[in-house]
Amino acid sequence: MKQIALYGKGSIGKSTIATHLSYAIADGGQRVFQMGCDPMSDSTHNLLTEYPKPILDVLAAKDFEYEDIEVADIVLQSPLQFEHDGSVFCAEAGGPEPGIGCGGKGVTEAINTLKRLEVFDELGPDLVIYDILGDVVCGGFSQPIRDGFAETTYIVTSGELEALYQAANVMGAVNRFAQRAGSKLGGLIVNLRGMDREEEIINDFAAKTGTQVLAMIPFSQLVKECGGQGKTVFEDHPDSIEAGQYRRLAELVMAGDYEPTTPQPMSFEELYEWWCPYVN
Repeated sequence: MKQIALYGKGSIGKSTIATHLSYAIADGGQRVFQMGCDPMSDSTHNLLTEYPKPILDVLAAKDFEYEDIEVADIVLQSPLQFEHDGSVFCAEAGGPEPGIGCGGKGVTEAINTLKRLEVFDELGPDLVIYDILGDVVCGGFSQPIRDGFAETTYIVTSGELEALYQAANVMGAVNRFAQRAGSKLGGLIVNLRGMDREEEIINDFAAKTGTQVLAMIPFSQLVKECGGQGKTVFEDHPDSIEAGQYRRLAELVMAGDYEPTTPQPMSFEELYEWWCPYVN
């Protein structure tokens, strides 16, 4: 079983990448488990016709009595039809109400619940995707890296300063836990925003931090419209350019034809000093 994590700042498109990876890999005949690790609990929506009940909500309703919880209480199988008998299973960590708790606690509790219920033993996924908010300052959000669940981390970013700042934070976490948990950085997955010199910025950032760019995905109105309908592009536009881009990324992630690295993160001061000449 292969386990990966997708990190990045909020609204950078992590869930779009995650759901398209899940679909493409399942369409190749694999069994995929996608775990949304965000209090919004919206990671898996484009693969389902209903929202899974967040694991933290189920735990609270059952007074944290794990013996009263079934796998079916927290996991939904996507009703989409995939080629070659592939399948996608979906779960959402959830989180506390705004202002009254730590969002990372939902991630910690959710992952511990998956372990205690032996969910992966029962479902037998070939790939587990953790879709995680890039705020790794909180220990809960860094758990997949810190405790060695995700062997490889990918950062979803753009050339914008805010996105690169979060990327640098994630790199710091990967670097910090490399010896303890064997964490590695697979590379950058770029959702381009149409900035001047954006590809140059990204390539230079990758070189400076000791990683690689796995994909540069241009902005697509088609992807945006499909997401607004709760779909991936594969359902209505399987032969589109966009579908082809996601299939190539899925092949690369599964094949592992690249060398994961231990990155060299940049401080905010270093990042800002380097980034400013590109936009001034």
